[in-house]
Amino acid sequence: MTTARVTALRDTEGFQHAKDDYWYRPLIIGDNLFSYVAHVPPGGDMAADAVEAEEFELSMFMLAGTLHVTYGAEQFDVTAGDGLFIPRGVAFGVRNERSEVGSFFLTFTPPPSIRSAEEMKRRFIEKGRTVKSAAQMAEMVGSSPIPGNV
Repeated sequence: MTTARVTALRDTEGFQHAKDDYWYRPLIIGDNLFSYVAHVPPGGDMAADAVEAEEFELSMFMLAGTLHVTYGAEQFDVTAGDGLFIPRGVAFGVRNERSEVGSFFLTFTPPPSIRSAEEMKRRFIEKGRTVKSAAQMAEMVGSSPIPGNV
């Protein structure tokens, strides 16, 4: 029998996606899916990546703020309470054109070949990407109305 493992968002470090201003905090790392809460500060973005789009199927649920989405050839805004399915093969990106942090819950399958947050941290540091402490993430997100953030 598997022991339940609860991950509190307020205790989770933030990982820089690439050399962009898109941060995520892994919550669920499973055999068949991976889920995290992403934060995009004002002016931040994550460019759509057609190569990466071929690897994953995504489910996005906006928690706070508004983000401008690139969805294949389409562009539109999503706001808190909106959900979006991104099928494999559709390039997906986000940009924050607003003055508050945009945050969302993202699940994708199949998961990356990472089995723990500790392994992820080691790999990210080796690649020269930034890892922020839980306190630094709370400071960046500020008073955003995300349950369990502070």
